[in-house]
Amino acid sequence: MPSGILDTAVSGLNSLQRSLQTVSHNIANANTEGYSRQRVELGTNAAQRTGAGFLGKGVHITDIVRQYDEFTSRQLRSSQSTFNDSDQYYVMAEQVDNLMASPDTSVMPAMKQFFNAMNDVANDPASIPARQTLLSEATNLTGRFATMQNRLKELRTQLNQGMSGAVQKINNYAKSIADLNKKISEQSSNANVGYKANDLLDQRDLLISKLSKVVDVSVVPGGNNVLNVFIGQGQPLVLSNGAMAVSVQQSPLDSEKLEIGVKDPSTGAFADITPQLSGGKLSGLIRFRDDLLTPAQQSLGQLAASFAMTMNQQHAAGFDLDGNAGSDLFSGIGAVPVQASAGSTGSISVSFDSSATGLIDSSDYQLSVGTGPSYSLKRLSDNSVISLSNVAGNLVATPPNTLPGIQISIGTAPVAGDEFLIRPTYSAADSIGVALTDPRKIAAASSLNSASGPLPGDNRNALALAGLEQQKIMLNGTASFKGQFTQLVTDVGNKTHSAKVGRSAQEVLLNNAKEQMSTISGVNLDQEAADLIKLQQAYQASAQSIATTKTIFDTLINAVR
Repeated sequence: MPSGILDTAVSGLNSLQRSLQTVSHNIANANTEGYSRQRVELGTNAAQRTGAGFLGKGVHITDIVRQYDEFTSRQLRSSQSTFNDSDQYYVMAEQVDNLMASPDTSVMPAMKQFFNAMNDVANDPASIPARQTLLSEATNLTGRFATMQNRLKELRTQLNQGMSGAVQKINNYAKSIADLNKKISEQSSNANVGYKANDLLDQRDLLISKLSKVVDVSVVPGGNNVLNVFIGQGQPLVLSNGAMAVSVQQSPLDSEKLEIGVKDPSTGAFADITPQLSGGKLSGLIRFRDDLLTPAQQSLGQLAASFAMTMNQQHAAGFDLDGNAGSDLFSGIGAVPVQASAGSTGSISVSFDSSATGLIDSSDYQLSVGTGPSYSLKRLSDNSVISLSNVAGNLVATPPNTLPGIQISIGTAPVAGDEFLIRPTYSAADSIGVALTDPRKIAAASSLNSASGPLPGDNRNALALAGLEQQKIMLNGTASFKGQFTQLVTDVGNKTHSAKVGRSAQEVLLNNAKEQMSTISGVNLDQEAADLIKLQQAYQASAQSIATTKTIFDTLINAVR
């Protein structure tokens, strides 16, 4: 009988000691990131059958479990992915919004000063100081275009660095998750079947949670407690104990555009998965690039190119103070940048069509060569296609289609499969400059006096140049220069505001998910302290049972002496 009491008390002491150790472990890790509270689960030992009935034989530990809920964890990962996507987009968009709207960097104040100076020349066309001021304001305007363009280029560089850094993080997390999968699988082998490495599971879940901040992930359980991790639309990242490598490379057609993909381990071929990615910082960067940065850069270039070409065209219609026909007022608007895809053997040259400035739009174009050869021009902003014909070495649009204010000439004959990226407005804002340095060369007059050259007071061409400020030249004749830029600023502002609202909403959802996760898995020090006192009292009671057993045993020994 004393041995039965002793065995029962010892089982209680052992179980309570493990419980106290687990509570102490919880308290020690109260501030450990990703730690899930653990709890010892107890079970009653099998009772002993006696003549008087079944006699209890104490307690044993059935499991040490972590307080964890897969649904809540998945919800938290999803909220983190969505928030970091929105947050990254907003942080980048706000910089463009500030750039466009600030009077210190915006193009519009400088353009207004330019047209004011042009009006001053019209008011006194013979004044050299007024003409010099006009050239100065023209230089300030082109400088403002260049400043905005350079800032947008800096943001693109920052964006590309962010994408490369995000890919590096993805690979690091994937490798660490695969390593933990291996350790967890080994500890869940047949020798340890039924038991889980709680701390390792927490470490793995924390890595997956951090990964979800970079890119949206989906998790599928495998055997031996391993987790398979996927990104994009089912692209494997971690399978069992192995991790796939994600890489980043330049687009074959656009050297400034990065693509995210994976390489076939057998062939080394790169598979672009950029369009499949969603959620996380990486997706926010990609969305910002495609939805806001590139269109803003193209629209700014559209304004710069159309403005310079329109001013040059009108300036050429006049005469300067020496009776010479007007030359270009602005420079840098000629050849359009073209990039050929890798392996292309042909060549083309592209230039702006000065007779069709109203048709210039803000999109990039992809020229594809088919058999024949045949030619098609795809507008990348909406994927609409313009069929082309080769007429004496020039590619012209098949009616009723028209080219977007550009002329395309064939150099070395392209062959089927060749592709070319044509970027009429992408970099136009930092290419324009002021062509004139002599104020006498400003063509303010519109006619010549046959005896003595242009009349000194002839200001009709200057008035025509100043009048271009109000004419609806942009966007197929629907907007003035100011109207087109105002539309750009409004578009960027609306997207930025929408991103801010979306970010705020996602932050609320994220905080709710964190709170829910903390309620389930977080360590509550007050609760742990209460559990510590309760377990301590139970431990002391079990110890007292052992002391009672000793007293009983001593009494029996003395009784039989």
